[in-house]
Amino acid sequence: MNPTIEREDRHGWPAQPRPDRKLPEPWTPELLTGWGHIHHHSLSPDGQQIAFVWQREGNCDLYVQSLPGSTSRRETGTSWPRRLTFDRPAQAAWTDGQPRWSPDGRSLVYAARSDIWLVDVDGQTRPRRLTDGKKGDSSPIFSPDGNHVYFVSGRGDFENLCYTTPAGDWPVALTRFDGDVSDPQPSPDGRQVAFVYHPQDDLDRWEICVVPAEGGEVRHLTGAAGVWDSQPRWSPDGTTIAFTSNRSGWVELYMLTLASGELRQVTSGAADVTGFAWSPGGRRMVMAINHNGAADLHLLQVASGELKPLRAAAGWHSLPQWSPDRHWLTVEFETPANLPDIWRVDTTTGEAHPLTGSTPPALMAAGMVEPEFTTFISSDEATIPGLLFRPPAASPAAPCPAIVYPHGGPTDEHGRYFDMVAQWLVAKGYAVLAPNYRGSTGYGLAHQHALHGNWGIADCDDMLAAADYLAGLDWVDGERLGIYGASYGSYLATLALARDDRQPRRFKCGVAKYGDCDILASWAQGDRPGREDLERQMGHPTTNRAGYHAGSPVYDVENIQAPLLILHGADDERVHPKQSEQLVEALKRHDKTFELFVYEGEGHGFLQTATLQHFYATLGRFLDWYLL
Repeated sequence: MNPTIEREDRHGWPAQPRPDRKLPEPWTPELLTGWGHIHHHSLSPDGQQIAFVWQREGNCDLYVQSLPGSTSRRETGTSWPRRLTFDRPAQAAWTDGQPRWSPDGRSLVYAARSDIWLVDVDGQTRPRRLTDGKKGDSSPIFSPDGNHVYFVSGRGDFENLCYTTPAGDWPVALTRFDGDVSDPQPSPDGRQVAFVYHPQDDLDRWEICVVPAEGGEVRHLTGAAGVWDSQPRWSPDGTTIAFTSNRSGWVELYMLTLASGELRQVTSGAADVTGFAWSPGGRRMVMAINHNGAADLHLLQVASGELKPLRAAAGWHSLPQWSPDRHWLTVEFETPANLPDIWRVDTTTGEAHPLTGSTPPALMAAGMVEPEFTTFISSDEATIPGLLFRPPAASPAAPCPAIVYPHGGPTDEHGRYFDMVAQWLVAKGYAVLAPNYRGSTGYGLAHQHALHGNWGIADCDDMLAAADYLAGLDWVDGERLGIYGASYGSYLATLALARDDRQPRRFKCGVAKYGDCDILASWAQGDRPGREDLERQMGHPTTNRAGYHAGSPVYDVENIQAPLLILHGADDERVHPKQSEQLVEALKRHDKTFELFVYEGEGHGFLQTATLQHFYATLGRFLDWYLL
């Protein structure tokens, strides 16, 4: 299987396959790309079934699975997932959304190809398209009576709230903002819809709003400059909206009583609430709370505010959902060494077991590595957290090469998620340091906002400090260090090579996967969400031209002394492929060594099996040539 490479270019001495290198068992190209990613599950109203998205075989299709003890499982004698769609296009998990159940549990609504679709759970009929937006309809959810389907639509200049019916009637707009709406949530009585509003005139402000279910005046319940209020969730009795907010400096849980306007902060502490759900009846809540990259489950007694741990497993819990009888939860759970699956968790004991099994047996037997949490000191004596993957064979007697692996974003983090690239590199004998550099989420607003106005300064210092930290470990060979990243991580990889002023240089090679090189040009070339995210952090170019220039590695290419592998998707709208082309032209002018591959049909995140297999083969060849 060969990908369609739209453009291939190289300059200088090319990396060649090492004749003495073989893929470690069982890490074949088929295994690296053949696993499926389960995500965005939804528990049926009667607690009998789960629906979820399964990214596999080049698609992101919907599946339904009966749960142990359910009526449908007793009737069929099986709990295998049933596939409901067969042509839903693949997309990155972070851009996808949940399928949502109808109140009677007979159908699901979901988004695909910029439209809203409905499919019957029995699988007897083909999915029906409810909208024809062609501009990005997303986030569908049923009204409590099942007569309306609310969704977010980009059919105007901005994303606004609309509704249609299960019959696909002409959509009705509920908002007409010069700004974007997200996360619609109908009230339990069906009279109102809560949502998050992102004003265009203040990109660092997220508000909680409500609007009458069939149209009327919008009420802005929260809103303050620099504050992100999100995840509005109605209490079962409809009197209160719980939501998360970073107004304290961390992402905490708050409750707003609608009748009185009273706002109460529920959680406090140096950790972020990443997700939560009310119990039926509203007396308790389950929360996922992120501390040092692990999102553990906790139970909250709403009346007293008492918070108790429910399940901690050195991994990442997400999308917790209560059973109707409140005795158990469903939740998505993964670790750096275990693929995401849907688990059932007892709400009394915390005992858990998987409901799905997405990990291939060969991968389970591959001996994957759990990282250790670590910290290192960067410039200004800043402490930088991260995850360190150590190959089992590495020792002072046999030190290994190592890779610094910055994440994308920068408003993201290396949490305890499954990461195939990291595991594959460790299997090949590389140590991997995944730093949560300044600008990352999960470590408080001061850490997250450290890059505002000045991309490419503190974060680049953190990359160089990460290399120094690795070189100081007695089981790492400090003369064989590389750096690899995607998106913002790619930008940092290029920047670190350009700003490394040590002789000899820290890094022997770098890999830049669909990243920026000139952030002012990227601001002009990219899509609106990416442009607004850049403005939110760096300000408008007219107010910070010097900062945009100082943060762009293309102007320091002459300082790069290490070979660079560049990979990009030809259809990337977030970081336009012109960014890699501009970098390549600068590298050529300064007679630098590089390789470039641009893949046809790929966007901001490689999804096609052929592309991924070529990517792994190329990445391995490149790193092995320069570091092994």
